[in-house]
Amino acid sequence: MASLFEKGFNKFADMGNALNKEANKLVGKEVFGEIKKIEEPKVFPPFESYPPYTVEEPEQWTALTGNSKQFELDGNIINVSQELDTCFQYKDLFKQSAQYYANRFEFRYHQCVKDYDTLLHYFEDMYMEGLAPMLERAYSLFLVFGVFNVDKQTFYNYQLDTYNRAVTSYSTMLGITLEKKQSADSFGNKLGNSVRLQGGGFGLKGAAKGIAKAETFNFGMSALGKFVSHQLQMSDEEKAQIFSKFKEDVFFKEVYNDYLCTFFSMIQFLADNGILKQIYTKTGNEYNTMINNLKNPMFPKDRVGQLLADMISKYPFAQAEYELLINVYGENDETREIINYFNFSMD
Repeated sequence: MASLFEKGFNKFADMGNALNKEANKLVGKEVFGEIKKIEEPKVFPPFESYPPYTVEEPEQWTALTGNSKQFELDGNIINVSQELDTCFQYKDLFKQSAQYYANRFEFRYHQCVKDYDTLLHYFEDMYMEGLAPMLERAYSLFLVFGVFNVDKQTFYNYQLDTYNRAVTSYSTMLGITLEKKQSADSFGNKLGNSVRLQGGGFGLKGAAKGIAKAETFNFGMSALGKFVSHQLQMSDEEKAQIFSKFKEDVFFKEVYNDYLCTFFSMIQFLADNGILKQIYTKTGNEYNTMINNLKNPMFPKDRVGQLLADMISKYPFAQAEYELLINVYGENDETREIINYFNFSMD
């Protein structure tokens, strides 16, 4: 229900807009802008009220066992431990499940998201509905490897902090709102000589609630502070313009990518716990330097295979080494066998 201030302000806005309209007619151009009314906070239907996704969820995974392997590259041996091969046994299962949950996300998106505000409001529910079961599946595999000391929340936080393309896209849109609102609040507070209520905790969890809280005006603000702050906030037109540029197809691929990368989070924790020795999920300056050196025509030809074999052993999930492998050796039985086994496509 609207407060007395809001009712009074909106009445003032009607009168002011009528006067501004007449004044603009007199001067022959739009000099005086529209005074925006204070609207009631938006109410969103509960996420659970939307139609459910009826496609059957993938079956729970079972314990699989790999075998140690060897691959030859130009006379050099690439060794694969039984533990790493066990991980690769689950590669297609991760892809199938990630695709299912990404499809469910897209279904939910088309059900719930109609504009800028609904995207911000429902994103966390839609995203976590798929990420949570993917993390549960990945986490359960630690038991297969006899790792019983991984803290579940630490594992979840690592995933959210490391593989978060969709969250970054969402946060970019959220950041536009917050930046606009904070600028408005700051200016309004200075004029009103009081502190406005700020919505706290704008992390992934509770972000929508924080925004909703920040929507309300602090009763301690003066009328002048409220007026200025309200007039500077993001308009529906600005939100519509931003939302119209939002690339849904890219967003859906980012969601799938985040879900699939729970595989790499699992790999990293197995490496940290000594199950996978000298296996790295992230590349850095050292890796990039080695790739650049291999591309240099001055690099000793008789050392190429040795270095590539070493890089594949340590960085089995990187992509640049496989592209270089084909450039150097072409497609043959040896290179095809290596790529078919190791190369982890994100498609």
